[in-house]
Amino acid sequence: MTWVGNPWLDRITKEAPSRREAREKLGIDQKETVITLLPASRIQELRYLLPPICGAAQQLQSQLPNVKLLLPVSLKDYQPQIEQTLKEFNLTVQLLEGKETLTAIAAADLAITKSGTVNLEIALLNVPQVILYRVSPLTMAIARRIFKFNLPFVSPTNIVLNRGIMPELLQEQATASNIAQAGLELLLEGDRQAKIAQDYQELREALGKPGVCERAAQAVLEFASGQQKSRA
Repeated sequence: MTWVGNPWLDRITKEAPSRREAREKLGIDQKETVITLLPASRIQELRYLLPPICGAAQQLQSQLPNVKLLLPVSLKDYQPQIEQTLKEFNLTVQLLEGKETLTAIAAADLAITKSGTVNLEIALLNVPQVILYRVSPLTMAIARRIFKFNLPFVSPTNIVLNRGIMPELLQEQATASNIAQAGLELLLEGDRQAKIAQDYQELREALGKPGVCERAAQAVLEFASGQQKSRA
């Protein structure tokens, strides 16, 4: 077995803009506080995560009046539901296309996000994040009682280092007030930000180095060449 690294390293290295570039592209002042909301790539995530995320954003805007909110819409079909929920919470949010997700993350001071591979993208862009995981109460009840669901971490960011470098709020804990409190701590506590930078660097080193795709292709070629020689 040959370890070549995680392919997200190549994606971030080749495709992601810098913080300054992202903000210039989106017309955002470099000194402005920006929070990027990433509620869903699937409809069920949108249903269970968008309301508490909007509630948290509402609380954060009340405490940080000049904060700017970004939300990349992963699928156009989700936009009507997103717009309706934003209206219900009286939130002013800049909606972006899904293809602008990396730009929205790179521009952010904080991300409030679902659990998933996007957490690695956020970490590799050095953005603090509050990670959420919620499913229907029935689904969670079945998972807990029948499948004994009791994982220490659900986010790849925390799983890689096997410790909670970023806050995870799971199921009942994923409330608007808890999300807002965790977000404020990440935004305002200087010591916490220094620790985040250190943990993210350790995570980056654990994922390998850029050039993953090239190393993977080379490993495949070497393996195939060895197989051919062994048959000769």
